[in-house]
Amino acid sequence: MERELQKLKKDLSEKCSSCGLCIKECPFLQEIGEDIASIALRGPRVEEAYSCSLCGLCARVCPLNLSPQELFRLTRKQAVDQGLLEIDDFSYLLPDRPYNVNSAYREAYGIGYENLRLNTQGVAAFFPGCTMLTYSPLLTKGLYYQLETVYPEITLVSDCCGLPLYQLGLQQRGDNYLKKLAEKFDRLQVRYLVVACPNCFYQLQPLLAPTQIKVLTVYQALAASKLWRLPLMPEKEELITIHDSCPDRWQGIFARQAREALKRKGYKIAEMEHNREYSICCGSGGQISHTRPDLAEELIKSRLKEAKDCGATILAGYCLACVLNLARIPNDAQLKIRHVLNLLSGLDEDYSQVKIQARKIFDGPQGEELWQKVVAGG
Repeated sequence: MERELQKLKKDLSEKCSSCGLCIKECPFLQEIGEDIASIALRGPRVEEAYSCSLCGLCARVCPLNLSPQELFRLTRKQAVDQGLLEIDDFSYLLPDRPYNVNSAYREAYGIGYENLRLNTQGVAAFFPGCTMLTYSPLLTKGLYYQLETVYPEITLVSDCCGLPLYQLGLQQRGDNYLKKLAEKFDRLQVRYLVVACPNCFYQLQPLLAPTQIKVLTVYQALAASKLWRLPLMPEKEELITIHDSCPDRWQGIFARQAREALKRKGYKIAEMEHNREYSICCGSGGQISHTRPDLAEELIKSRLKEAKDCGATILAGYCLACVLNLARIPNDAQLKIRHVLNLLSGLDEDYSQVKIQARKIFDGPQGEELWQKVVAGG
């Protein structure tokens, strides 16, 4: 890794033309006030590495096809390897621990899926991702039942895709986690894996490429459902704008399928200034909502402003982590923040209180006890 990082520093310091396009699009780089060449030459500081959302917009706009975000990603890994980051400060996020904040939230609000075919053998499996599984049981169960019409006896897989481990720089733990996850899919005899989250999709797609498992988006899987294809008859016309998620920046699979599905349902779509491959991070990328909440809030406000400027009444995302982050602060535009799948499935939810509900579980003596349980890992 050290050799890879040094090579990248050399390439960026020598090849960056200092055109400023990446700085123009990135408030974090504007905050540093240096071009990528000079940052690479001196090497990023640890706090800088954990202020980058790893969204990849810098790479997308670079005319020389350089990848500045890789500099910060590898610096995170180096920080962990060299003990420069107190990783225990973020242990509450880690999916390879038996108990974390997601577990605590489900326990506190009695969220469970025991009435479904949970982690059982089946030809098809639904992988909603840990965020949807935790914070939107209504959508998780509703989609499961709709998928049952296409794949009878589909199983629900309740795992995380492991991305937080990689985002925080825990490469080896991430690799170990994914290995166990692949073994689980094999044990369950899964042949079709239906994924709702773009982060999960792009994490699992390369993992399962060498296997016989076909990874599908939930939009692909439900395209065969008659219920899914029925047009809606909205009582009033509402203009939707779509926040595109960073992991979809390069392949655009979710951006395309979500728009096509919404149009089939009769929705009208207005595009924000930054959309599809040029989308701005929602403020949750790279876990910066935990490491740099101030910067995360700046990004949220930027997205809400663009949504307001295009005249939309609904801001929809196809990643629930994005949706929850965008919904966590009040917006002057009075936008409804929804998941695309809420609109397509007819299962409406208001996400504006979810982050507040998540904080409430740690209030008071019982909350302190629950937090200690999270810190201890169970």
